Amino acid sequence: MVHLCTVFLIVGLTGGWCVQGLQTTAWASPGTDVFQGFTQHIGAQIGKDKQEFAIADSCTVYFYQHLNKKPRPEVERIHFSPLSKTGLDPDCAKLFPEGLEQARQAFGNTQQRLSLSLTFFQMALVGDGDDNQEYSADEIQDVLEAFGLPFQEGQPLGIHMRALTGLFDSIRRDVQFKVLMDGMQVLMNKGYRFTDADQTALNQELN
Repeated sequence: MVHLCTVFLIVGLTGGWCVQGLQTTAWASPGTDVFQGFTQHIGAQIGKDKQEFAIADSCTVYFYQHLNKKPRPEVERIHFSPLSKTGLDPDCAKLFPEGLEQARQAFGNTQQRLSLSLTFFQMALVGDGDDNQEYSADEIQDVLEAFGLPFQEGQPLGIHMRALTGLFDSIRRDVQFKVLMDGMQVLMNKGYRFTDADQTALNQELN
């Protein structure tokens, strides 16, 4: 049996993160359009999630420092390796007027959403079964049906891409990890795998 897991990275309360922009890609075919449009939609959200997590991370450290306390250990879903400082200097007192506990709550919430976005990105990569950065009609159908969405052959591919991006937005909004992991398991049961090429692409989102 293939075991799935949420994306885990090595991270701590450090306060500095590097958020990279997405590169513009010249797309060559409709199937490439769907794959690139889908993964770039997720990647754009990952960038926002990283920034929000970085702010909550920095402000949690800020409040601990002003209370002369050491940060309490966290049970974390995501861990990041500290990256170079980005000049992030949020106005923590303004962003979190209730202080440490509000910042800690934001830390946990943003960490959870970032983890979901990264795991969903992993699923999108797994759905490209032959790692050619393009979805075939069969791959689109498999991904949609893994989450209980209909696939109608002959529809414009733009409709399928909107269905996929809407799926991501819905699952992320409600933080539905179980739905995401169940869908990934359906793909795995059909023979899809998380490959070395997928890991390389995921690493680009992590750095």
